[in-house]
Amino acid sequence: MSLFYFVEILNANGDVQTRHKFASLPIRIGRGYTNDIILDDDQVAAEHAQIELSENGMLSLRDLGSRNGIKIKGKRFTQLHINGNTLARLGQTQIRVRDSHFVVSDEVSDSTGGQWSSWWMLVSALVIICALSLSETWLNDINDSKASDYIMAIFPWIIAGAAWSGVWALANRVFGGAANFNRHLFILCCGLLIAQLAEYVYTFLGFSLSWETPILYKGHIAVAIICATIYYHLGLITRKRSLIKWICICSALTISGLKLLHNYQTTNKLADELYVSETLPPAMRLSRDHSLDEFQQSVQKLKVEIDAERDKSLKEKAEKKASKQP
Repeated sequence: MSLFYFVEILNANGDVQTRHKFASLPIRIGRGYTNDIILDDDQVAAEHAQIELSENGMLSLRDLGSRNGIKIKGKRFTQLHINGNTLARLGQTQIRVRDSHFVVSDEVSDSTGGQWSSWWMLVSALVIICALSLSETWLNDINDSKASDYIMAIFPWIIAGAAWSGVWALANRVFGGAANFNRHLFILCCGLLIAQLAEYVYTFLGFSLSWETPILYKGHIAVAIICATIYYHLGLITRKRSLIKWICICSALTISGLKLLHNYQTTNKLADELYVSETLPPAMRLSRDHSLDEFQQSVQKLKVEIDAERDKSLKEKAEKKASKQP
């Protein structure tokens, strides 16, 4: 079997953009038209590098006196031995050289199926959008709206979802080579579904069980859901998932920290406002009823706290006024 050499040009994500096949060495690479591979890269010299066999018979990449040289992981080389996994950078172009004896990894099991990644994913996303829209309209319906009102309420959801997914699909096309619009729409719908289910849980815990903590800190859960959704969007565009995972985690922690700081500066408390956006039927109220005496005690306790805060504020104003007098 004849031995062939393959020079692969990779994008920033490590995906192969073009592949050139050669039956013999050496192979010259550069921007000039006398080369075997011509790179449209302003940082590549007219005659930049050459792929050849070294004296010991190993595949070698040699610099031909270029200004920017050959770089491997940021380190510059004039000549080095390479194998099928070596990623070399010439200017801003990343290359890899393999021969026909290179052993590829085993195929990955197809756990999703081709149809699921296209039409079924789109249909699932549309079903989720319709379900969220109908449930939101039904919960807010106090005027016995007609069926047409429910149908019309779906379109803003679809338009917003298409716009959001379209932006990510465009970025995916530019930086990843494929749009993946259906997948981005599905990711968005899953994020919206989780956020809406979380809102229902907050409402149930707050209204039925009188649990205040989930409501007081639900904004941080929303931040986590948004960052997780963005992580999966970025995961379709780039393979550097470990990096974007930490970026999203740090972003979520930073936003939550700023939110806590803002709450403390404005209200002297870390928690958000105690507010439930939806009320449930009285039959779903599971916590015990409080007596009038307990209510009066809580009012009296609150009155003491307010009076103490007022006295403290008046005292601080008086001290500040006294300090200004000569």
